[in-house]
Amino acid sequence: MTRSQTEAERLDDQFEVLTENIGYHIHPDVVKRFPPNPTIADVGTGTGLFAIQASQQLPNASFHALDISDKLFPPQSKLPQNVHLGVYNIHDPPPPQYQNKFDLVHVRLIVAGMQPNDWAPAVQHLLQMLKPGGAIEWEECNFVNATYFRGAPGSSTEAAGNFGFAWRDALLEKFKHGWSTLAGIMREAGMTDVFEDVVASDRVPETRRRTTVNGFAIAGTGNRAMADRGIPGFLSHERVDALEKAAYASLEGGVYVRYDIHVHIGFKA
Repeated sequence: MTRSQTEAERLDDQFEVLTENIGYHIHPDVVKRFPPNPTIADVGTGTGLFAIQASQQLPNASFHALDISDKLFPPQSKLPQNVHLGVYNIHDPPPPQYQNKFDLVHVRLIVAGMQPNDWAPAVQHLLQMLKPGGAIEWEECNFVNATYFRGAPGSSTEAAGNFGFAWRDALLEKFKHGWSTLAGIMREAGMTDVFEDVVASDRVPETRRRTTVNGFAIAGTGNRAMADRGIPGFLSHERVDALEKAAYASLEGGVYVRYDIHVHIGFKA
């Protein structure tokens, strides 16, 4: 994915609608196990929005917002005093300053940067970051079974599906993992009290249009990136443009997308 102001705005909007449908930043079962002054990491933080918002709910906590790149980071001077930024790649073992440090490591929606064999090593890296009794809370979405629904009678989902699913289908093997495998990987890694909290992306119906528009935005970026590579059988730039126009037009008929959001939680023994 690109790292630009436009992408930062899309990521923030995606974060907002996912959080509204999930209903919390940190699961209540995790919060009730916190010490008085917890230390929390957000890995794959993007713009740092999770840490910024959660810090308002937990003013006694210390937050470390970490990402593989600092290009989307806000200026440190604009952050709450208990939020700190840092560069860290989940594919690497954590550096000493992040080992055995955190009461919670939070991750959300990094599937695009993961290969099928990356998930288990990533969990091991996060475990190294946790104190004993600390938690991983990791949210991924089941885009494999995403469905477009019509709104008004006579409206069609064809354009939305053709546009929204082209990029997903090209990367389908990636999207089969994470949401379906993390709970088992956590258990195999020796984590305790592992569970999933699953909600629909439109649990709050008022978010349907925003979720759908956000999905069109990422589909546009992904489809154009695939077209740039000239992959045999993939859409041309002209076809991407035409499908995009038709997909956005279908919004006027109330077309929207729905998928499941999987929150995976486990505790370090």
